[in-house]
Amino acid sequence: MSDRKIYSFYKGLFPGDVLNFSKRSPFVKEIMLERIYPRRVILPMKMHYGVPAVPIVGKGDLVKAGQCVGLPEKGAFSVPVHTGVSGKVTDIKEITLPNGIRTPAVFIENDMKRTRLDSLKPRSSLKLSATETIGVIRNAGICGMGGEGIPTAAKLARARGKAVTDFLVNCLQSEPYSTSDLTAIVEYPDYVVMGAAACARAVGAANLYFLISKDRKVERAALEASISRAKRDFEDLNIEIKLFRERFPQGYYRLVGKALYGKIIEEGETIEDICDAVLFNCSTMLACWEAISDNIPMMSRIVSLSGGSSGGHNVLVPIGTPVSELLANSYSEDSSENRIIWGNCLTGIEIDDPENTPIIKMTSVISVVRKTEIPRTACIHCGLCSECCPVSISPNIIFEMLAQGLGQKASEEGARRCISCGCCSYVCPAGIDLTSAIAEFANRGKVIEANTLLDNNAADLDYSMLPEQETAEASLLEDYSEDAGAEETKDDGSIVLPFDGGKKI
Repeated sequence: MSDRKIYSFYKGLFPGDVLNFSKRSPFVKEIMLERIYPRRVILPMKMHYGVPAVPIVGKGDLVKAGQCVGLPEKGAFSVPVHTGVSGKVTDIKEITLPNGIRTPAVFIENDMKRTRLDSLKPRSSLKLSATETIGVIRNAGICGMGGEGIPTAAKLARARGKAVTDFLVNCLQSEPYSTSDLTAIVEYPDYVVMGAAACARAVGAANLYFLISKDRKVERAALEASISRAKRDFEDLNIEIKLFRERFPQGYYRLVGKALYGKIIEEGETIEDICDAVLFNCSTMLACWEAISDNIPMMSRIVSLSGGSSGGHNVLVPIGTPVSELLANSYSEDSSENRIIWGNCLTGIEIDDPENTPIIKMTSVISVVRKTEIPRTACIHCGLCSECCPVSISPNIIFEMLAQGLGQKASEEGARRCISCGCCSYVCPAGIDLTSAIAEFANRGKVIEANTLLDNNAADLDYSMLPEQETAEASLLEDYSEDAGAEETKDDGSIVLPFDGGKKI
């Protein structure tokens, strides 16, 4: 089921330090995965890599759970947006997310009736071609749930066009105190495995590899049992588990390429081109199987709540749930004593308005961190930052160059290779925030194209000037036709998922 070799990249942060990576924080184990139903949701039209979707509902409209409320313009590199609650649209206005993205957003007041579209039920036939599979995933609004939020259908189509041989599923959630992906594996292992197998079949890969820490024994057991069942339907796929050493930031595609294939992926290069492989997050694969099997669009996700006096929780929440509502369900202490981080405690962004900051498709964790004042001194040249940097740059040297305005010299020292992991700032005994300065410089040097996560140009559209559109009471999935994916992938009909009616899980 898995080979004996233990893979990993060089350097990084290890278990055994004060972050206690291996044992994690004392997460509460609910009998069932707790579900939160917020009073309202805020649905940004841009929570993915690409341009915003366009709202197709109006103020005062009644919507059902699973309904599409935002649709990409024709030909746009984007994904549709769906609501996970039923209720009334109370407003449509532009908001600014903590990462600086300006985007229109649809505000919906939850009627608490949990009325779902009738189409949100198991698909009657699962005999789908590769083109249909990718088209269903596109119409479900699925994007990467562990990285930059690249539209999953586009990534699958690209992998198929490049004829990759290896389909990699990232189960290496290495962030301290974050276990949302690991919870997805334990709670829904068949969905993760079947979604990955279906997507691997759709892109034509020969090998399906699940990458997971050797210390995650419960999750490994769940994967192994599901793989044994899936092999009956996917006999042509070589399905294996690849074990990795527990360290941070395990799972980043350039580090996976180095660990698994021994190849260096330079800035601007892809794992598809260099390693003949494609990498997806395990929670993304779960969402794909929900769309393929149950006709459910991407309208909810598992989120970790970490820190605070009550330990940690994993909850299933509708996309768009305000952070304040998650905290109200789990924390009782005075929020003024803590910093609330939209994301991981090392790489996330501090927020000051949890009432109006929503959970988006890429939000895997909300971290509550005690406010502390870290003493700041001059660099003592200990070299710890260089010893832990996973991309082998010297953060202290680059930081000094940037402080002196020597940007060109900093680039020559590899500043643009920074992946914003936060390791150098965490280990610095002088309390210097090395990551912020270097990451800001690295991102400033990147070309911001119209389709990237960073671009805001499309958000400047005046949506009141668009033609009035009728409220679409549909998820886009039940009416899917093969033509919907034709422009993204060529299909000769030879790749067919081996299902005839009903789920086989």
